[in-house]
Amino acid sequence: MNNKNAIIGVLVLTAVFGALGAGAYFFAKPMFDQYKEDERLRQSLEQTLTSLRDNFQGYVPDLLINGWQEKMQPWRDARTERSAYFSFGDWFDTEKPPVEARLRKFWYVEVTNKAIQDFWTEVYAKTRSYETFPQDVRKLFGVAAEQDWQGRDVTDAEIERNMFQLSFGLSACRFFLKNNVTQMSNMSIWPRRTAKEYGDMLAMQTLGAQLTIPARDLVKMFEELRMADRYFSVDGMKITYPYIAYNVEPQLQVQMLLTQANYRKQFVEGSDKADAAAPGAPGAPGAAPAGFAALQRPTDVQREPVAEPGAIGKAWKWFKRTVLVMH
Repeated sequence: MNNKNAIIGVLVLTAVFGALGAGAYFFAKPMFDQYKEDERLRQSLEQTLTSLRDNFQGYVPDLLINGWQEKMQPWRDARTERSAYFSFGDWFDTEKPPVEARLRKFWYVEVTNKAIQDFWTEVYAKTRSYETFPQDVRKLFGVAAEQDWQGRDVTDAEIERNMFQLSFGLSACRFFLKNNVTQMSNMSIWPRRTAKEYGDMLAMQTLGAQLTIPARDLVKMFEELRMADRYFSVDGMKITYPYIAYNVEPQLQVQMLLTQANYRKQFVEGSDKADAAAPGAPGAPGAAPAGFAALQRPTDVQREPVAEPGAIGKAWKWFKRTVLVMH
């Protein structure tokens, strides 16, 4: 009996000390590790402070700061000047949902319907026709219609993305309308991308357009783009004229890629639209409109890094590997 009690006592003590040891290992150890990290940081800061005192001994801090600011000012002036040139202008200007608008989906439908109706009014006033652009501009730009959101809640991010997409598409159509386009057959808005060759400072927005336009107006349009006070680039172009024997003003069939650039928000102070929600490609990601695949760029996929597990996660992982699997 005494031996049995002794064995039970030893097992209980072993379990207690084991639990205390596990608690110390899984919960106290991270605290000591953090303390060691803080100690290394303190030593590094002390070494940096000592180095600064040795290197700048005898210098007046205000004079150093003023000299540094004088060197920085030309760069700031150049950045301000370039930010005005690398801009999307008003092509992404949209209305913001009012705070009191609880049914955001219905507000979105009302605002987008009005924007599209205003656009068609402008088209008819200039061309006396509704045939210049495709009738379903929502489908053309990849913008959600009311029936697309039936039976579900819509987030503010979805509304914002579709508003930006519609604003950019209508602005592009107005640009071509102003330049006397005869027929806009198709248009594809590319996903926003960053220019790696410029250190990711520029956000690039490209659209592909398939249109018919008089030769004289095409030349005027290119001249307007060249003389614009902000960045435009024609990245690719294909021109065909199948009616060369006709004795009329040439109506050219054009496929083109038109790109704009904007300084990203982290590189420009006070820019409220530099990193706006990037519109994606129309339709399903990577799906090109029929007969227009050459001007369509598939959507880029970005993968997020997986976070490291915490102390409890590491403990559970060790328990599964050591206890559950081995036993």
